[in-house]
Amino acid sequence: MTRYWWRESLGRDYARSLRVGLIYEERTPAGQHLQIFHHSWWGRLVVLDGIVQFTERDEFIYHEVLVYTPVAVLSEPPRRVLIVGGGDGGALRELQKFPELEAVVQAEIDLAVFQACQKYFPELSGNYDDPRVEFRVEDGLAAVTRLPEGSFDLVIVDCTDPVGPAQSLYTPEFYAGVHRVLRPGGVFIQQASLPGLFPEILQKAYHLARKVFPSLQVLRTMVPCYGDEIAFLLGSTRYEEDFLPQRKIRGRHYSPEMHRASLVLPAWWQELLKTPSSLLRE
Repeated sequence: MTRYWWRESLGRDYARSLRVGLIYEERTPAGQHLQIFHHSWWGRLVVLDGIVQFTERDEFIYHEVLVYTPVAVLSEPPRRVLIVGGGDGGALRELQKFPELEAVVQAEIDLAVFQACQKYFPELSGNYDDPRVEFRVEDGLAAVTRLPEGSFDLVIVDCTDPVGPAQSLYTPEFYAGVHRVLRPGGVFIQQASLPGLFPEILQKAYHLARKVFPSLQVLRTMVPCYGDEIAFLLGSTRYEEDFLPQRKIRGRHYSPEMHRASLVLPAWWQELLKTPSSLLRE
């Protein structure tokens, strides 16, 4: 098998290289350049617009934090959940482990990415034949505008960084829409990029969401394939939410102890959050 060095250009005059082998897929659906490679350490990995999205080896870390953290915060296990994005199916997989789940609506804008992940990563995906699941090819902003008010316990925003189709998921209108579709006491979570490389993304998302959600928290975790700590926004429609775990959930990565640790932010992250991003002026 021929191997070659593939480079991930992350901006800031910084790049990483992976020696990849088999190329499973490479195309440009819906304006996003999709690549699926095999790597000797990471296994199969998905790349969108030149940026690694997830790998077989460590995707469980990201998906457990994304799902278990807000589920643990809720006073009761979620019954109705909206997933925005999440075309790889990992968020759905983790949600389906909770027997109280009654309905999931998923709005994914890129059908080709969803189909490719179903083809090459079926073991990592949730069950889309589950009658509780409604999958729609739809923009996330359109979904939170269309769906009934107060209809979800939890909204999971599993999106890429604000480039291309995902830009609308980091706007005042989107955060207002997420708040609108949540029931009283409902919770939302959204990935907010790598503050070590892209602090302005976290700053923008935090300051926009803070205008809508009475309680907002940033949490952090390390996903090795990203090469840095990733930030998440965790918001609640409840005032004075402490975001501590209300139940004991344990996964391969997630635990109540890791949950509490993820809420402790370095001083320089705290300083970042005091300053609105220059992106807010664009």
